[in-house]
Amino acid sequence: MKNWIKRQFRKKSRVYIFPTKMGGYLNGLIFLMFLLAIGYSNNLLLIFTVFLLGFNLIWLIQGHMHLQRLRLDQVNISPGHAGLPVQVNISWKNQPSQPRAWMIKLESLAGEFVWESFHEDDSTSEGQIIPSKRGVHFWDYLQVKSTKPYGLYQVWIFFPLKMQSLVYPGLLKSADVHLTGIDLEGDIVIDKKGAEDFRGLSSYQNDESRKISWKHYARTGQLLVKEGEDQKSATLELELNIPKDPQMKETYLSRLATQMVECHRREIPFSLTGAGIHQYPGTGPTHLHECLKVLALC
Repeated sequence: MKNWIKRQFRKKSRVYIFPTKMGGYLNGLIFLMFLLAIGYSNNLLLIFTVFLLGFNLIWLIQGHMHLQRLRLDQVNISPGHAGLPVQVNISWKNQPSQPRAWMIKLESLAGEFVWESFHEDDSTSEGQIIPSKRGVHFWDYLQVKSTKPYGLYQVWIFFPLKMQSLVYPGLLKSADVHLTGIDLEGDIVIDKKGAEDFRGLSSYQNDESRKISWKHYARTGQLLVKEGEDQKSATLELELNIPKDPQMKETYLSRLATQMVECHRREIPFSLTGAGIHQYPGTGPTHLHECLKVLALC
């Protein structure tokens, strides 16, 4: 019933208007002046009251028209972490030419309400929201509210969205993340079979990273390089083993998310396995997004 009532007051293109505190004082003053003019038969006061009432009506109409023609073009909500700012970009059509000082609100009938201030130019608004929990957030409406152009009336309008955004697990406050799993650094010696004392050697192929065996060059006059050393960078293997306790689960997912972000920052390849998931080692933004998406939907 509550959601049904909300929907009735969120019709597309319907503009709502209500006096501000200053507008309420003005309307009260006009009413008082009207009573005094009638009670004391003061024609001059009555004429002044009528003029003031006419201007008040003009200000009301202009306030209503400030958002009447406004149309929503596109809304883009970037993925982000719970408890941290998430970027929101909004583009408009038929925006008013008068000064704008809008209050913009993303609203969900599930009970999520987020207010933020937005930077605005001719056709776009940019701002940030701070989601409180991970997962998929469904946004039903976008509310735009303004007290322009005169500050006597507050006007607002709702735009249906029917869109969703992805929120990753929150990050741990501590920047010192102890990586676990397989951490291999340095050279791994691989004994490659060769003929007698030429084992582990091959012809030089203009590869600067390989070391030339000058001992064999002095003996044979051939440029040979050592194949017995193979460099392998550090990697991290993360295994998804979610605890059953809800509080421990969120802490566990946050720890994994922090490790992934830290690996991405330090360009350390990481993988994610478990629960039917197998993400091969990688370091790019796409790999990070896919792994964090798994955590967000757990």
